[in-house]
Amino acid sequence: MKSIIKQLFLMTIYSYLAYFLILNQGLIGGLMIAGMFLVVCLVIFSASIIGTVKGSLNFMKISNIKEAVGLMIFSIVLTIVVASVTIINSFAIYTTGDENLALTNKTRLFASTVFQVSSQPELLKIEKNGVTYYFSEKNEDEIAKIDEVLQNERKSFNQFLGTQDEGGLTVEFHEDYESLESGYGAEEVAGYYNLGTKSIHLVPTDESWELILVHEYSHYQSHLFSNQHSLSITRIPSWFEEGIADYFADESSGWYDLESTEIIDFHELDSQHDFDSASTDTYDPYAQSFLAVETLVEEYGEGIIPDLLMSRSATAFYKKLEAMIGMDIEEYDEIFLDQKITEQKKMDDWFEQAYEQLDKKDYAAMEKTVDTIKGAGDEYDRDAAEWILVDGLLDQKKFGEAADLLNQKIAEDTEEFLIDDLMLLAEIYLLIDPQLSLEKAMEAERAYQESGYYYFDEEIIPVYKKINSSESLAGYRQLLREEWVYNSYVLDNLREKLSKDYPGEF
Repeated sequence: MKSIIKQLFLMTIYSYLAYFLILNQGLIGGLMIAGMFLVVCLVIFSASIIGTVKGSLNFMKISNIKEAVGLMIFSIVLTIVVASVTIINSFAIYTTGDENLALTNKTRLFASTVFQVSSQPELLKIEKNGVTYYFSEKNEDEIAKIDEVLQNERKSFNQFLGTQDEGGLTVEFHEDYESLESGYGAEEVAGYYNLGTKSIHLVPTDESWELILVHEYSHYQSHLFSNQHSLSITRIPSWFEEGIADYFADESSGWYDLESTEIIDFHELDSQHDFDSASTDTYDPYAQSFLAVETLVEEYGEGIIPDLLMSRSATAFYKKLEAMIGMDIEEYDEIFLDQKITEQKKMDDWFEQAYEQLDKKDYAAMEKTVDTIKGAGDEYDRDAAEWILVDGLLDQKKFGEAADLLNQKIAEDTEEFLIDDLMLLAEIYLLIDPQLSLEKAMEAERAYQESGYYYFDEEIIPVYKKINSSESLAGYRQLLREEWVYNSYVLDNLREKLSKDYPGEF
């Protein structure tokens, strides 16, 4: 009994010593110390075998087989401990690239990757609508907006992909990008999804938090899709996974300068490691991935996404994709961007044509061109086209009709365009009823405060209030002086109106 207690005591001491010494080293130092421990374990294991065969081992004070077997178990357990600690140390250093990471940080990083715990210490935890949130008191108020988006996206994804999200997702808030980068193991990371723990990591106050959240949530939904159909999670090329994530997050090709966008072989973006390593000062793998997915969807419809996700391997994926596009993927990566540029140029030409027709006051022709744009363009093109129609009505001094059209657009449109539409409406109401201008400006301010996402200059509200007070003249002067009327048609008509209402003042 004394021998067993002694071995347990020594096992605890040596295990802690291995844990302390290895995790306080860099990669090479940790491997060297682990090697020394393993040599000791090998010697002890060999001695235990001899002791088991002979029945005793005097120089190690082993007097019977039971003690020899105990020594053997001791060596095996210590070997497992040393190997585990070495894996934790190597994983943490490889992931973060930081040789000086503290012992506790290495342990937590590994645990957060393998188990359902936060990657940061001292975070609070709450579960809401099937999602577990890790957060600090500082950003607790951000949970509501994240949860609202996730509930809406859950319904949309479940319907589109046929998935069943019944809970299990974790969302961990980070207060800075250094923490994100440390967790992911790469620089310039805005957010990431941990496949092992089904956890989304992001900075909830990032100005693009919603885009980041939906992008990472799409990875989670792809994960669910794979599990539901008994498919390998890593079977799909990373460029397609990242491309559909940006597509679901409502990115647009209009955000890119297609002429200067670089394209490489898609096969160089198949693995996540290669995808992450491909980024340079001039090349963005996310741009290529999104533009390719958007082009495919535009040509073949959204149904290609679940169809391609059903592929059981990367080989099957490319076979199905190449059959669909009628060419090898190597040929496609050489032509798809040129097709995209041609389409964008055609769209730019239509916009230019519409504005030329507006300048010539050929409103009927302009409306036909706008209809063409709305039929062929994406949501951003349609948004811009609606504004051309508003400009046409303003040019004809049909201010009430312009306001009605914009109100209809606001009622039917997405949140993304709401603030800009409300502020244009506020400008138009300056020509009709300044009180309505103030109401719409304040509505835009509330929308901004609720979303915390889109840009809004709150300094404009006091100016609209001044316009609706006994200091209206000073308010209008400040509005024009600080150039807070952005629509040129409104500006021209407002100057004309003010010249009549305040003779000699403007």
